[in-house]
Amino acid sequence: MGLSVSSAPVSAAYDGIVCDLDGVVYRGAGAVRGVPDALQQLAAQGKGIVYATNNASRVPAEVAAQLAELGAPSDPHQVVTSAEAGAARLAQRLAPRSAVLALGGPGVALALEAAGLTPVAPDEACGDGGTRRRQAVVAVLQGFGRDLTVRDFEAAARQLADGVVWVATNGDTTLPLEWGSAPGNGAYVALLSGVVGRQPEVVGKPERPLYDLAVGRLGTRPERTLAVGDRLDTDIAGAVAASLDSAWVLSGVNRPSDLLAAPATCRPTYVVRDLGALLEPYAVPRDEGERWVCGGARIRLTADDLVVEERDADGIEAVRAGLGALVAERARGMTAVEDLVRLAHALDALGTS
Repeated sequence: MGLSVSSAPVSAAYDGIVCDLDGVVYRGAGAVRGVPDALQQLAAQGKGIVYATNNASRVPAEVAAQLAELGAPSDPHQVVTSAEAGAARLAQRLAPRSAVLALGGPGVALALEAAGLTPVAPDEACGDGGTRRRQAVVAVLQGFGRDLTVRDFEAAARQLADGVVWVATNGDTTLPLEWGSAPGNGAYVALLSGVVGRQPEVVGKPERPLYDLAVGRLGTRPERTLAVGDRLDTDIAGAVAASLDSAWVLSGVNRPSDLLAAPATCRPTYVVRDLGALLEPYAVPRDEGERWVCGGARIRLTADDLVVEERDADGIEAVRAGLGALVAERARGMTAVEDLVRLAHALDALGTS
C-alpha cells in the first residue's frame, strides 16, 4: 500500500487506466456489479481505457464483443493481449515478414500478422515427409490454445531444438474453468522447456512488456496511468515491474490475507472494493499509535489478535486499516509472516463485492 490521494477519487490522479478482465470487469459470464457503468463514466470523463489480458487465444474483436454485451466501453483497439505483446517483441528482433511458428489459438496468428510477421501453422512447420515440405521458421510464439495437439508440440520442439527465438505469451500454469483449474500456457511452456533444455522470454503479466504495450496504446505517461487488477502475483506485480501505480480490487481471486503472504513486489498503491470505487473518495489508512484508522474504521493490533473496534458500512476502510497495521508490523520484522497471515484472515470477509 503506497501513495494515495486522501478524500479525492482515485481516478482523479490518472489520465489512463489499464484494466484486467476476469475478476475485475466480469466473473464467468456475468459482469461485476456496477463495473460496466463505472467504466462508461470514466470514459465520459475523458479517461483512456484499455483492457490488458494474458489470454492469448482470443482475438481482440472477440473480447470487445463480450465487453459490449456487458455494457462496457469496447473497441478492438482497446484490447491488448499477451499475444500482441509477444508479436511486438518479435517484430523488434526480426526482419519484416519473418516466418514465425504460431503455437496457440487464433489470437497468436492474428497478432503476428498485425505485427508484420508471417505466422506459420505447426503442421506447415514440420511438413508431412512427403510432398509438403517443412517450412523453416526463425522464431516460435507460444500462447494458449485449447485445440493444440501432441503433433503441434512436436513441431515446436523440432524448431526450438534448432535454436530459434522463443517467446511465450505468459507463464500462467493454470487456467480457471467452471469445474476448477486446467493446465494453462505455463504448464505447456514447462513441457517444451523440459524437452529442449531452455526457457522462453515471457511477455505477459507479471512481466512488463504487456503493460508497456498497453501504456503505449493509451498514449499516456506512466505516472498518469493506473493498472487495475485482482491478482497480486500477475496484475499487481506486473504493474510494479512496469513502474505503474495500481489498484487492487477485491472482486476477484485474492483476499487480504494473500497480501501478507506476498512479496513486496506485489504491493498495490490502492486497495478498493471493485473498479467502481475508483470514482469514489478514497480514505487513506493512518497510524494513530494504539490503533490504525481509515475513514470510519478503527483497527487495533494486539499480540495475538486483530480487533475491529469500528468498521465502515461496506468494510473496505476496515480492510485498509487492518492491512496498514499488518504491513507495518511485517516491516518491523518482529512477527512471523505466517502469524500475520493468520491475523489477516479476519479481513478476508470484509470489503468484497
